[in-house]
Amino acid sequence: MSSLSISTLSELIKKLAPSQFNSIIIDNAVSLKRFDYCYLYAEVQRLEFRSDSITCAADRYLSQELMSLTERYDGGDYLRIDSGLVERMKSAPRVSGTGFFNGARRRMSELINGGRDVNLNKLQLETEGPRLAKQQPIFAVKAESGVTHCKLCNGSGTIQHTDKQGSVQQENCAACEGFGYVGTLTWFTTNVIEKQVEMVRCLSGEIANLKASVIVAHKGNDTTPKRMLTRFNGINVEEYDPDVKPYLDAMHDKVGNGNAVEDIFFCIVPCFTFSYRNVITGEIRTGVVVDPFRQPELLLNLEGGGRKFFSGVSNSMKHLSHFFGGLGQTVTYKDKQDLRRTIRLLIAVAVADGDVTEEEKKTLTLTIRNISNFTTDEQEELVALLGAADSGFLTDDDFTFHSLENRDEALARLQEMATADGTVHDAERDIIERLNFKQ
Repeated sequence: MSSLSISTLSELIKKLAPSQFNSIIIDNAVSLKRFDYCYLYAEVQRLEFRSDSITCAADRYLSQELMSLTERYDGGDYLRIDSGLVERMKSAPRVSGTGFFNGARRRMSELINGGRDVNLNKLQLETEGPRLAKQQPIFAVKAESGVTHCKLCNGSGTIQHTDKQGSVQQENCAACEGFGYVGTLTWFTTNVIEKQVEMVRCLSGEIANLKASVIVAHKGNDTTPKRMLTRFNGINVEEYDPDVKPYLDAMHDKVGNGNAVEDIFFCIVPCFTFSYRNVITGEIRTGVVVDPFRQPELLLNLEGGGRKFFSGVSNSMKHLSHFFGGLGQTVTYKDKQDLRRTIRLLIAVAVADGDVTEEEKKTLTLTIRNISNFTTDEQEELVALLGAADSGFLTDDDFTFHSLENRDEALARLQEMATADGTVHDAERDIIERLNFKQ
């Protein structure tokens, strides 16, 4: 959560993109704004439940099986059963449930509630290592399963029937098939849904036109997810990091709630916005430095602004303007080539001591841009020289002026600039003397 100063930002941009650095002027009057983006990668296991219920005629064996099932008090609310019992219930004669068994499917639906009301700590789910196995057992719902006497025959298995001759006949009960018992089994199957989600979120607003792919590129190499939620087999642990907690609702919108397992990797990628002016086009734009403390990346031209740029001019700026002001408008500068030579020499003096200050850069770039004699390409060529390590870009042609007046004007400006800080460096003196003695 480190902070970033304007001066540090300026040095960082100069290091990342020296050519671009020379073509922009950072607005010191507008403070940096920090945006903390969060990259999340989640591996989630969510449980889905499907319930069903059958009421059928129960023979002796099926009745005993259902009775023993409901007598398993140690089994809790949900009893683990094998698929064979379900198949035997399906193959038995169906009965329209009456009394207690009426609406078992509906009650089961309300009880399970799509899995939201299932207590996962009361289930013994199959696992594969630390995660849930894809194949899970079948669970009967104890409260919605059991055996009762057939209400049609009152459990006798037979009913009396009087024929046309008036004699009473005993027949097997049509409801229970003569067994006397009716059984109901209500169960649910468990489906393990696995999802992987990649997401980028910024809690406090966002930077316009900043693509999520930029943040993803700064996620780092170690993206091993950490277990943050476990809810099954008696384990109920939530260990969400405070930094990731605000983003969980957005993640659950993608993967669903009611997760049994969540393994999440996340990292915070800080981004700082700043305001700058393009010295060639004059546009005011927003720039961004992404992840400046680990893997810095510079992004320019994200969006523009309409306010006045550089509301005030510093004293040093005004002082330097004395050296360069009026270039291109003075009577003596009628030759465009001599004007270009003067600009190149001024830049050479500026970089001669190995460092172009922000004030020098502002003055030179704004001066170059305001000279209508130059095309945009010519302006860019001159601005690029501000990134030179020294004055080695000068050639003999730069000292060959078409008129003595133009040369003297350039010489005066070079002398004023070199002596402005009270110290004339050897490299600056060499440029001045070379121009002074040039015939």
